[in-house]
Amino acid sequence: MDNPLQPPDSVGGTDAPLRLLIVAYHFPPADSVGARRPAALARYAAERQWDVRVLTTGTPDLENPVPEVPERHIVRVAPVPRLPRLRRSPAAAADGADATASRPATAARTRAADLRLAVNRWVWKAGSELLVPDSQVNWIWPAVRRFLDTRDGWRPDVILATGPPFSVFAVAARLARRLDVPWVADYRDLWSVGNEYWVRTRARRSVDRRLERRLLRSAAASVTVSEPLAEAMRRTLGVHTRVVMNGIDRRPPATSTEPVAGPQARADHAAATLTLAHTGYVYPSRRDPGPLLEAVASLGEDAARVHVVFAGEDNGIVRRAVERTGVADSVTLLGQVSAEKSWRIQAEADVLVLLMWNDPRDAGTVTGKIFDYLFARRPILLLGYESGVAANLIRARGAGVVRNDKQAIAEQLRTWLAMKERSGRIPALPASALDGLFRDDQLARYLVLLGEVAGRVAPTR
Repeated sequence: MDNPLQPPDSVGGTDAPLRLLIVAYHFPPADSVGARRPAALARYAAERQWDVRVLTTGTPDLENPVPEVPERHIVRVAPVPRLPRLRRSPAAAADGADATASRPATAARTRAADLRLAVNRWVWKAGSELLVPDSQVNWIWPAVRRFLDTRDGWRPDVILATGPPFSVFAVAARLARRLDVPWVADYRDLWSVGNEYWVRTRARRSVDRRLERRLLRSAAASVTVSEPLAEAMRRTLGVHTRVVMNGIDRRPPATSTEPVAGPQARADHAAATLTLAHTGYVYPSRRDPGPLLEAVASLGEDAARVHVVFAGEDNGIVRRAVERTGVADSVTLLGQVSAEKSWRIQAEADVLVLLMWNDPRDAGTVTGKIFDYLFARRPILLLGYESGVAANLIRARGAGVVRNDKQAIAEQLRTWLAMKERSGRIPALPASALDGLFRDDQLARYLVLLGEVAGRVAPTR
């Protein structure tokens, strides 16, 4: 049979390119982690001569268009009516707004920050309870109508919707019914099955479960990013679910010469021997920096030789942990930074910190950040569930260590300090640690699956 990754000329009796519609709320130029999977799939399919269209939100970046997918093939639709963005934390500092943890804060400023945090958490929780299936529900009908009005006779062979947010599933199901084509549900994270990040109460879980079952009845296939998550779907929802992992995204070298940390941070930490970095959001009550900072505090005089950089949305969790453990002189809080600066922070650190949830319910989570870290080829210190997919991947690849106890973390820090003192560096991971983990390695399987759903490739299962 012909290569299923190219437009087949014998299967189904046609040599026309397979037409794929990707429904993704997050898509470039948005630089969120959620935009990477659909963007990579669109690029990969287009490179293999598939006819790819995208239905998404946002505004185009005409100076830096999406590679391989012309803007005329991307339908961008704004939610109507616009709702306030629901956040669990106050707005982050602008990129480059350096703030060391040791900088004094007035009592009034601290109280105001805590009040904003409390209000935002309440609004987020209320919205997560009342808006079904999520706070992007106001995008469903505008997206469906706009695509049908502008498609100009173009009809996909298969639709793929990637969530969260899971409003995209409702969009895909409606379009699939109107156009009489199959659709695939792509789960970057789970919805109502064991996902404590998004589901709050038992009543809301029941509503989501019923809606999810109804939508999946119309889906031709479901896909997720790890085997434990797929098994949870099979066991709980009774749907056959396949696995296509995320992967390492290749990216161009950084072009900025801007210092990673600001002048104050460089002055405070010029003598630091070991630099650790965490990039990205810290989830409340799920990803706890406390054990790491307690370990730094337990080092005594050696604590002055450790520098921990946190780059990401400032939600108060890290700040409070710093205050509680008394290690302000060893910590820099950079706030929100650009994607390029985040990558530079990763590349310049000695060790990268990956905060995950130390709970069996997080066993199947494979955060996209782990692939960014692997690409930086710096050792990883994972705080999280020791039998999870992420922990097993790090150990199998010799890419770092998994530690949760503050004494064990402190001992590991001492080991790295001694290594840095002896040789002046922490060795990079070997290139072989990345073998088979690049995004394209995973996407080849995805195109086969989509070809099967569209009836253009013989099923392999």
